[in-house]
Formats: sequence, C-alpha cells, structure tokens
Amino acid sequence: MLAAALLTGAVCSAQRFSVGTNLADYADFGTLNVEGDMAVGRRITLVAGAKYNPYLFNADEEPLSARQRLVAAGVRFWPWHVFSGWWLGGKIQYQEYNRGGIRSAETDEGDRYGAGLSAGFSYMLHPHFNVSVGAGLWAGYQRYKTYSCPVCGMTEEVGEKTFLLPNDILLSLSYVF
Repeated sequence: MLAAALLTGAVCSAQRFSVGTNLADYADFGTLNVEGDMAVGRRITLVAGAKYNPYLFNADEEPLSARQRLVAAGVRFWPWHVFSGWWLGGKIQYQEYNRGGIRSAETDEGDRYGAGLSAGFSYMLHPHFNVSVGAGLWAGYQRYKTYSCPVCGMTEEVGEKTFLLPNDILLSLSYVF
C-alpha cells in the first residue's frame, strides 16, 4: 500500500487511514480478523486484510473445525467520499482452510485462490469511528481433500475445482485516523 501511495502522489493527512475488525467473523467460531484501508484519493482506498482461526472445538466428543488463514488485498470505490457512505470493492485473496464436523462428520481442507466483489455502506458514528455493513461474493480455484471424519484421516476425495462462495458478510467497526 505504501508503494501505491508513493506512486499516486498521495499526501498523508487526517482521515487517510482506517483500521477495523469485522464483528460478524467472530460469530464464525471466533475468527480473528483485521482490515486496513488507505485513502489514495477522494474516492479510492486500498484495502488489505487478514483472518485467522486456529480453534478446534469438541462438541459431544465430536470435533468441530472452522480453521482458516486468509489474506486479501484490494481497492474500494466510494461515490461520495472515502470512509463515508456507499462503496464498491474488488479484491484478490488466498485462503487455507480446514472445516468439518459442523453439518456432518466429513471434513474438507485445502487452499483457495480467487477474486471477489463486494458492496456496502459505512456510517460515521464519530469523526474517528465508523460502522460498516456489506456483503460480497468471491470466485476462484481450489485444491482440496475430503476426509470421512475430522480425526480418522480416511481420505474420501482429492481434487481441484472452481468455486463461487459468499464473502465479506460485514458488520465492521473501524477507527479512522
């Protein structure tokens, strides 16, 4: 993001950066997350984010897993002004995941690479605090393995395929500085 700011001649001043967290991700088995935005113009921000969930839960002696590591980078267009009002975004991202025991004993793990589009609205609570809501989709390519249960290690399927998944279900709290 710093290189992009230098190349575009962005001047660092007030209301040019934000750091936030998506509260909705914590409902997904406590997924930790952070996202940073940097304004590079009146209507454009560069976005970078990460998610991490290392947790394995035991429910009735059956493990539940929604583990992941995700990194993303992209851009947002704000029709009115950065950090205020409606926005449209696009990004590329990578996710390493392990999910199983939630709906059935089957467990999937693998890597996903793709690009996504999202839209939302950011409401200013205070000059330094925003609440954002939004949603998006991402599509791409994944390599995966499917196991018959979370701990047995019996491989059911190994493969590669394309995907289209919901992404960026946002209820985000941000600090703008």
